[in-house]
Amino acid sequence: MTSTDDFARFGTLPNVRMSGRLELQLRCWVQLLRLFRSELTTKTGLPLSTRVKAWRAGFSSRSWLMYRLDENDPELYLSDLLMAARYYKVNGFFNPPMNNKLLLSRLLTAHGVPHPAVVSTIIEGRLIEEDKPFDADLPRALTRTLERSLRQVFRPTWSGSGQGVFFLSREAEGLLLNGKPVSHEQVCALLSRLDRYVATERVEQADYAREIFPGSTNTIRMLTLWDAESGESLVAAVTHRFGTSHSAPIDNWHQGRGGVCAAVQAESGTLGKALRLSADRKLIWEPAHPETGAAIEGVVIPRFEACIAGVRQTAGYFPYCPCIGWDVVITNDGWRIIEANPIPGLTITQAHTPLFTNLRVRRVFERWGLAR
Repeated sequence: MTSTDDFARFGTLPNVRMSGRLELQLRCWVQLLRLFRSELTTKTGLPLSTRVKAWRAGFSSRSWLMYRLDENDPELYLSDLLMAARYYKVNGFFNPPMNNKLLLSRLLTAHGVPHPAVVSTIIEGRLIEEDKPFDADLPRALTRTLERSLRQVFRPTWSGSGQGVFFLSREAEGLLLNGKPVSHEQVCALLSRLDRYVATERVEQADYAREIFPGSTNTIRMLTLWDAESGESLVAAVTHRFGTSHSAPIDNWHQGRGGVCAAVQAESGTLGKALRLSADRKLIWEPAHPETGAAIEGVVIPRFEACIAGVRQTAGYFPYCPCIGWDVVITNDGWRIIEANPIPGLTITQAHTPLFTNLRVRRVFERWGLAR
């Protein structure tokens, strides 16, 4: 093993800052506190004896219900306790930059990865056009951006679960914000109150996704892992989300936000049955979209082979961030990465299939200390 003396001979030292390790551990403790707080405030209707059984196995009572652990083997699932206590260390200090929408766009651009172009950023209520000199006149700057990009998505540079996201478009009948008429003055007033936002072009989804539900951009969540043993990235799970009238204009299924989700066969791109949560948080399986009636089960995603190959290649550019949940949109001419989730919500994945039925995936998580 190389000692610090070997480095000192050349007038340098390796980075062994204990403060950095402590900060990562503090982040994990924060995640644990959030898990405990959620457990105390979540009403699942489980008897105390079952909740204690779930806790002893490392799962929240909500996950116990979601994964049907009264009949499935808990050892096949990544537990909530291990995820909270250790996961933040997996990507470490690369969690924040990968979770930053603006920085991610710069990184993807550098690697030539297809993604929605940045139109502008908003800092302390000032709209800054991309690649343009700053214009303090917000109404004038907004007019120019809408001339260049008719449909835009505004999102906080650092957020998750669709929080703070809204859609602005210029149509023949005027401006629409989340599909509702809005004046230019109202938009300017809203933007002037924002900080650390990024606006990108809105990606037009492929016909199949629009037919299933047209009221949201329906995304694929693709979980990739960097396998240090083989030196390549692998796709651990693929899930397709679709919005509903309850979640629109986004497609979030997370924590029962109203959308539906379906597992995707990575080999063929074929969708399975859709899963939704009822008002009393029971799992309901549907072969078709519950509102539009459009078939979901059995639908084959077009251009999926190129998409999965492209996302695997993209993940390979970031071995220093070895676990990422990519949100991807299939378009009529290809695919686009919408965002990266370095702390991916894995409930949407494991509600369909436990992660550790794939032995290669299990070995990767074992090396991270996340599998027993």
